[in-house]
Amino acid sequence: MSILWEKSGTWRWIVNKTRDSKPFFLAFATVCGVVPGVIGYFVMQTTNSRNEQLEAQLRRNARPESIFHTLNQDKS
Repeated sequence: MSILWEKSGTWRWIVNKTRDSKPFFLAFATVCGVVPGVIGYFVMQTTNSRNEQLEAQLRRNARPESIFHTLNQDKS
């Protein structure tokens, strides 16, 4: 972190601002936590498909150890 502190004026500004202002700290922490979560959620929603044909093909081509894992989960 010392490299960032020495080289980046923006990083120093963020550090000083979060140190001096609790509302800014909370806003910054919220943005750092919520924005990646929202992006990840939408990426998962757009890449997750409920295509029955694709699911059946993947189950047919599954490795034996993954099939046994599924069977063991169903028994418990």
